[in-house]
Amino acid sequence: MPVHLLYGDSFLVPRRLEQLITETGASDVLEANRHRLAGSQTNPGELLSMCNALPFMDDYRLVVVEGLLGTAESQGRGRRRASSRDTRGGDSKASDQWQALGTAIPQMPDTTILVFTDGPLGANNTLLRMLKPLAQVEELSAPNGEGLARWVKSTAEAKGASISPSAIRSITDLVGSDLWTLDQELEKLALYCSEREIQEADVGEMVSQVREASIFAAVDAMIDGRPGVALRLLHQLKEDGREAPYIIGMVERQLRLLALARDSIDRGAPQSELKGRLGTSSDFVVRKTSEQARRHSMTEIIWRYNRLLETDLAIKRGKLEPNLALELLVSDDMANPRTAGR
Repeated sequence: MPVHLLYGDSFLVPRRLEQLITETGASDVLEANRHRLAGSQTNPGELLSMCNALPFMDDYRLVVVEGLLGTAESQGRGRRRASSRDTRGGDSKASDQWQALGTAIPQMPDTTILVFTDGPLGANNTLLRMLKPLAQVEELSAPNGEGLARWVKSTAEAKGASISPSAIRSITDLVGSDLWTLDQELEKLALYCSEREIQEADVGEMVSQVREASIFAAVDAMIDGRPGVALRLLHQLKEDGREAPYIIGMVERQLRLLALARDSIDRGAPQSELKGRLGTSSDFVVRKTSEQARRHSMTEIIWRYNRLLETDLAIKRGKLEPNLALELLVSDDMANPRTAGR
């Protein structure tokens, strides 16, 4: 039985895993033959012993390992910061620990279904390179642009609803490519609109977490150097009745959470610690912040956070009018820390 690796978007990966389990015939295996392991808490000996064991009174043994490749990636970032002399790429320690896995996989019994699942991974991830020749690899990325619009349309239709093009633009502008939130909000909209088409006004009335999601999307756009997108999202918040000081405060909070999450990821801290570290009980905030932190370096986050603090101080000292400050936060000369000082 081949080994599988599914990685990428946190919404698409678990759904593809469910499909894969059904496709491989493992959906009905006994509970004693189902194993789900956290990669950060798993050692090679334990995993190999489990995979080499024959199933108990069943056709297959299903072993799902979550987040193992991500631990190698976080260790690599930490080692690269600690020493630029590590010519083997920084994650060699994690890779060496798991070398036996690469040798053992081809010799595992055909009754073992081994599946690795993970979030977004860099192309240079050593464990990813090791597993590619040995596994069926699927990278599952969230769609964007027209692809995201088609995803929203098809998801709404799967829930028994239709949605207008303007409503699609509205909900993707407000929520971005967070498929978890889009799916939840489309479920509510489908029930709310019942047998009629979902319109733009329905999105504005019904979509919850819009302001929170807009801040996530705006911060992404600011750090990525897309000031037009960021400004449009922040102006949407203003149109919803939020004043500039409040919006700046929301951006400051998100950048602070982003720095804490990025630090936790770089140190290889388990996901379970993030709620306490971020000081929130919201699964939405934890998931979105950790996903966002993986896309940006600590240098970028700190640079943007410091510029925001400078702007906030200028407002409080009367040097900048709040609405002008909001414009400056996303202006072209602030869009990328690499352009600072020019």
